[in-house]
Amino acid sequence: MVTLYYILLFVLGLALGSFSNVLILRYDPDRNVFSGPSLSGRSHCMQCGRTLHWYELIPVMSYAVQRGRCRECGVALTMQYPLVELAGGAIFSGVPYFLNSFFGVSSATFFALHAPPWYYGVLAGWVVIFFILLLIAVIDLRHYLIPDELNILLGLVGIGVAALLSLRADGITLPFRESFLQQYVLLFSPFRSIAANHILGAVLGAGFFLLLSIITKGRGIGFGDVKLALAAGAAFGWPDIGLAIMLSFIVGGVVSVGLLLMRNMHMKDKIPFAPFFVLGLVLVFFFGHSILSAYFGMFRL
Repeated sequence: MVTLYYILLFVLGLALGSFSNVLILRYDPDRNVFSGPSLSGRSHCMQCGRTLHWYELIPVMSYAVQRGRCRECGVALTMQYPLVELAGGAIFSGVPYFLNSFFGVSSATFFALHAPPWYYGVLAGWVVIFFILLLIAVIDLRHYLIPDELNILLGLVGIGVAALLSLRADGITLPFRESFLQQYVLLFSPFRSIAANHILGAVLGAGFFLLLSIITKGRGIGFGDVKLALAAGAAFGWPDIGLAIMLSFIVGGVVSVGLLLMRNMHMKDKIPFAPFFVLGLVLVFFFGHSILSAYFGMFRL
């Protein structure tokens, strides 16, 4: 039964991923992401303008049945459609599954709504955070910019999650569950206060990116990335944001070198950094503790 519930969450996530695609594809840099034109109107083919029928809007399945093409004009549809939808399903089912394990809450307790109210607030907050990060990554990939409203929303939701963790009144959590690096937080942070670590994460994350932006005169890191680091630092806290930044540069460097070797890009080509940063945040959320355990394990520490 528990497995069925997670499957249902995945299906709901596919629908939310489809809605995320609508926001991404209708985004206009001159408008707010959540403006009227982005939220209203029937779905249609971006090439021929034909209004889509309901059976053409089934997440993933419609794309597969139509073999990735519009039924009317035959134009090839972007792989963004199924990929974002699948990402939405993964977020809506994977984040609760991981957090239940992370906080020591059984899935049966979670689905029976017997966990403390603050826990559901934290879980909902992280689901929203990851959907915001999904929007940021894909919009930056398409437009080479990060909407301010998404950075603001990310920061506000992150602060809300940190506040719920700080104010919780029961002992459901195990030690060191305020950081996804768990006990390693003791090595990298001078604070045990959740609020202090999240403030430090915002300041150090934004400060580091701001320094890079100044040094590169905005060519290496844009100011949108600085604001993203500020918001993500407030959401993830220190030292999590530090590891995320490190991983994002490693992944970004590997991908860039690979593209250069395959001659799919040139040295002077622009590469949006937000997708790499978001990937670094995802790695820290799900695997941060394991990554540090493996690293220190090499030195038998």
